[in-house]
Amino acid sequence: MNYEPWRTVNKPRSAGRREIEDLLISFLVLTLLFSNFDPYALPYSLIAVLTAFIFHELAHRQVARHYGYRAYYKRWETGILLALLLGLATRLLTGTAWIFAALGAVQVYAPYAVDSREAFGRIALAGPLTNIAVGVVALVLLRTFHPFTTLWWVFRTTATVNLWLAFFNLLPFPPLDGSKVVRWNAGAWAVSIGIAYLLFRLV
Repeated sequence: MNYEPWRTVNKPRSAGRREIEDLLISFLVLTLLFSNFDPYALPYSLIAVLTAFIFHELAHRQVARHYGYRAYYKRWETGILLALLLGLATRLLTGTAWIFAALGAVQVYAPYAVDSREAFGRIALAGPLTNIAVGVVALVLLRTFHPFTTLWWVFRTTATVNLWLAFFNLLPFPPLDGSKVVRWNAGAWAVSIGIAYLLFRLV
């Protein structure tokens, strides 16, 4: 999630269509990366990334709009290229694709000179909290199926991707969500990243 004042942007009429395009491209790239470029893993990765990435970005956008800000997702071309090159290179060299997940962000346009750490902290936290919630549901459902069945793999992959993305995005380094959350409330950040890490270890 990035912040810019309203004065710096004239939102184009086609912004909604462009947002869908940006979300779709980022979604497909992340699906390839989380599948480890394995065709057999693509269906599981598709479901997992749908719940993890799309829900994460829509949560940012929805909370931002709740505060009265303009918000929409925008892909980062350089990040997408880096993610693909890194993923392909590491897949060929090590057998496992390394995932660079910073492919874009929800751009938040607020009134000029607004300084609301709480608002932007809550907007930033909304994405990882959504991942944690989906991850918990997937973990619970995972326990209801026999290991290594199709649905077991669906829920295992969904839990893994959601909880990994929650932890990754909560790292306190710009431009990740964690940097904005810790700036607003260090306690909320510590609890959130701790829960994300512990749940990820349960998968």
